[in-house]
Amino acid sequence: MPERVSDRVRRLLVEQPDIVVRFTAAIAPESFHHAVRPNGAVLFLHPVHRELVEQLRG
Repeated sequence: MPERVSDRVRRLLVEQPDIVVRFTAAIAPESFHHAVRPNGAVLFLHPVHRELVEQLRG
């Protein structure tokens, strides 16, 4: 798992615990997309990061 992405995921989940996380293979494992919308923030990640998100939210 790319360290840059995992560091950013950790920080975002701490700073924005209500962020919606969506997993999609359309995002490369070494990338992410953080969208801020009027109804809340969304973080798009490759499915390889699912375990990390589950651990951090566990």
